[in-house]
Amino acid sequence: MTTSGAGPTRRRLLAGLGGLAALTLLPGCREAIEAAADSCPEDPAESGGVTWNPDIGRPVFWGVHDLTAAAHGTPRDLRIYYPAYDGATANAPMLKLCLTRWPMVLLLHGQPPRGVSLAGYHARWERFAAVLARCGYVVVVPSHPAQLAQNGADPAIAAAGADLAWVRDSWEHRRWVDARAESTAVVGHSYGGLLGARVMAANPGFAAFVSLGAPYGELNDRSAVLTGIGRPTFFAWAEGNGGGLFLENLGPPANVWDGLPQPRYAAVYQGEHFDYLRPQDAGTDLRGPCPLVGGAMADLVALFLSAHAPVPLGRTRVGVDLKPPQVELTPEQQFFAGGHLQGVAQFQSAPGCRLDLRWNLDGQTGGRKLGP
Repeated sequence: MTTSGAGPTRRRLLAGLGGLAALTLLPGCREAIEAAADSCPEDPAESGGVTWNPDIGRPVFWGVHDLTAAAHGTPRDLRIYYPAYDGATANAPMLKLCLTRWPMVLLLHGQPPRGVSLAGYHARWERFAAVLARCGYVVVVPSHPAQLAQNGADPAIAAAGADLAWVRDSWEHRRWVDARAESTAVVGHSYGGLLGARVMAANPGFAAFVSLGAPYGELNDRSAVLTGIGRPTFFAWAEGNGGGLFLENLGPPANVWDGLPQPRYAAVYQGEHFDYLRPQDAGTDLRGPCPLVGGAMADLVALFLSAHAPVPLGRTRVGVDLKPPQVELTPEQQFFAGGHLQGVAQFQSAPGCRLDLRWNLDGQTGGRKLGP
């Protein structure tokens, strides 16, 4: 399909967009309809037969580009996960639909567990990234030093911005990325969570933030960092025997979470700092009794982002309690949905697994418990 003239391909697209061709006679309507036509992929096969708008309730497959600064000109090594229609994940064809640009999520890891190299550690967050990509997000996972910085003087903030800018401006699929700030969210674990909070403060238009085990207790400006986030936030931290867990605790005795101004969740689980990762990705360092924390947490994060940084034109609505939605799927949708959002269900029935979820959304408070 070309972007100039009104050839046969464009006329077919105009006719197919709800039968609105007659509206081209009204002021401004022709331009709007032609813009809608121009939003479609040049080859209809790039939609992979998907006739619905993917979201948390109607997922698709996922793909990944593993990019390096040396070979691809990225600011640094990074992986990009995205919605796909092919079951093969490495360099899978991206799903491209009319009127759809995928929201972007920046995922920042922290320091790796003992015995795991920092080089390549960003690839070990694949489960989290894949869950989000299946829901309709482009997830950018850079390899970065994940070092602690005090008082906001952190060049890593600009480096994170450069990663996002490269995806928006230079990635081969940039046309299908929603570049707006209000369609961008940040997820961070440990020191990546501290950096993510500063990235949010530097970008007040971003939609939402997820903080996984970030040790805010190490900051000498903790209050300023937490209140500077300014957007709906999903906080998670562990209650276990790890010596450093008090640094990430925002609950009793100080009850820091209670005094924060933004709409927020707290997901507090029985476990340790690296339970977000699969055992094969993190080894045995700082792991708790429940091996299913990571799967459940990935689902909860996807549900949270679907509520606060939703995919355009998605039909599924997520409740305040972040329970997986009950969606009636067509046979075609069932084909794509295998294994989706099973983490919470498996966690609920597993011995030794416990998670307390609570929320305060502009004064609307509540909570629920997950686990047997």
